[in-house]
Amino acid sequence: MSRKDTGAESVASSLIRTAALAPRATAVVEAGEAHDYASLSSDIDRLAALLIARGVRAGDHVGAAVERSYRGIVGMLAILRAGAAYVPLDGGSPAGRLGAMVDVCGIRSVVGTAAALRSLPADLELSRIDSDTADGTAAGLGTPPVFCEPAPEDPAYILHTSGSTGVPKGVVVSHGALSASARSLRGVFGLSSEDRVLSFASMNWDTSGEELYPLLLSGGTLVIDPRATSGSVMGLFTALEAHSVTVIDLPTSFWTEVVDFLDLTGQALPESLRLVVIGGEEVRAGTVRRWCELVPDHVRLVNTYGQTETVLVTHAADIGGSRGRSLTGDAPVPIGAPLPHIRQVLLPAAGPAGGPEPGTGDRVVAELYVGGPSLAMRYQGRPAETAKRFGTFAGADAGRLYRTGDLVASGPDGELAYVGRADRQLKIRGFRIEPEEVERALLRHPGLRLAAVRGVASPAGGTRLVATVVRAAGSRATGSELSAWLTEHLPAHMLPARITFTEALPMLPNGKTDYAMLDNAAEADSPTDAIASEIAAIAGRLLNAPLDVADDFFDGGGDSLLATRLISRIYKAFDVELTFVDVFEQRTPLRIAAQVARYRQAQDGSEH
Repeated sequence: MSRKDTGAESVASSLIRTAALAPRATAVVEAGEAHDYASLSSDIDRLAALLIARGVRAGDHVGAAVERSYRGIVGMLAILRAGAAYVPLDGGSPAGRLGAMVDVCGIRSVVGTAAALRSLPADLELSRIDSDTADGTAAGLGTPPVFCEPAPEDPAYILHTSGSTGVPKGVVVSHGALSASARSLRGVFGLSSEDRVLSFASMNWDTSGEELYPLLLSGGTLVIDPRATSGSVMGLFTALEAHSVTVIDLPTSFWTEVVDFLDLTGQALPESLRLVVIGGEEVRAGTVRRWCELVPDHVRLVNTYGQTETVLVTHAADIGGSRGRSLTGDAPVPIGAPLPHIRQVLLPAAGPAGGPEPGTGDRVVAELYVGGPSLAMRYQGRPAETAKRFGTFAGADAGRLYRTGDLVASGPDGELAYVGRADRQLKIRGFRIEPEEVERALLRHPGLRLAAVRGVASPAGGTRLVATVVRAAGSRATGSELSAWLTEHLPAHMLPARITFTEALPMLPNGKTDYAMLDNAAEADSPTDAIASEIAAIAGRLLNAPLDVADDFFDGGGDSLLATRLISRIYKAFDVELTFVDVFEQRTPLRIAAQVARYRQAQDGSEH
């Protein structure tokens, strides 16, 4: 395998150089075990050698069984080291979706730990390479392979987003794009070998790359602790303090819950933190002001913007301290200026969204186009969609660009504020959702004739996905039946929080669905120990609807964000720390109250 010398170092090669310069520096901490850079590099090389021995070649697309673990990270990086591109495959996704991803990417092999491989559907026809056995197997391979530096234009990974045609879109990202983004972010975040960054995002979400790749370039430490991702803000704080974490990167929606927790409990942010990065959804000025009143000014708060197609982050704004406190009313919070590697182009917004933005003086709304070395290569197997979103555009003499579909307004300082979408695409808890994909999944159910999916404001802030459907003649389909159907076809973040039935969808004169006229139906109301009654009252306030002690919190409109808020309020009321698992398994105030009582009994017993 030969490669031309381009002079551009890939992230994988940068890691090898870091390991040579500081072999004993800690690269990853997991479950109390520290793995230094020398060990990480050696483990990557052994697994990469095994992959090559099993037939993986430069340019192949190889599945990476998603797992937040040291071995999971080794698996992804070993695929890069072997010259291939990794495609995250999450065993929690529906089998049909995984099968479509495997087919369109031409995946023949998948790498992961034994547990992660078992989570994938058995009928996926893939060669399964167990990374747990790599050390022993590689020892008997004989002469180790010669690893070559990939060219900047070689694919590094393919991440899948929601697709408007009902098929997930695979975004192909090159080594050059990944390296440009990671190096730029290292500077923006001010990362050094002294930093300890928390692994919070799922490994099949591009935010995990924000946590991992800039850090590896800086020689810092990645911290993996399941307490941080239990859904409990207190669990997050416990993990941060235990590992002296200096940097966290949170979805805006979860960061909002952290602000709420600080306000509710009076607790202080862990002292080790110096930088909090947020992104994925629009942030509200009022929440920023609350944060700035509760958190010392020396803790940086950075609002970021980017899309999978533009790789990691393209815009960033410091919004903490005095700047955040100066935000007035519900003024747009800036997403910032373009990072050094980004070319930004603003073109007039088409349709009624264009023109001056209400409440922002004479700032004009424009559609954002992004260029520069960090653009993705294409959508895998979708040339028409690639041509629609990537290329040269009338009015922009800036070379190849990506049309984001986002509407922005530029301030006098040149920083941008997010205004909305030029199409129907939504962001739900940081995930990009195209409602058409959910509608198509619903309409594959034989009991439905029409379906309309849209986003509505959530009581916890942000957006919730809701669906309104029309039954087919003679159908008796129920909401629970449709929810079960969707669970088999869509990942969890694409499931509507509520499904309502109607006799007909409202229509515009052109025959299209009038989404603005869709009725947001209210949840029904409907008694019992004191704890259960109080939890029911707390949950009801979060849902903006009465909740009986025997009612299911999630059937009443609860979602993971509201569950996080419920956990925080229960902690304040009863001094008991629940987890996501507790709430998702118990579900009703009565059963949650029983769990609270069990924890309190255990606490009382431990004190005697």
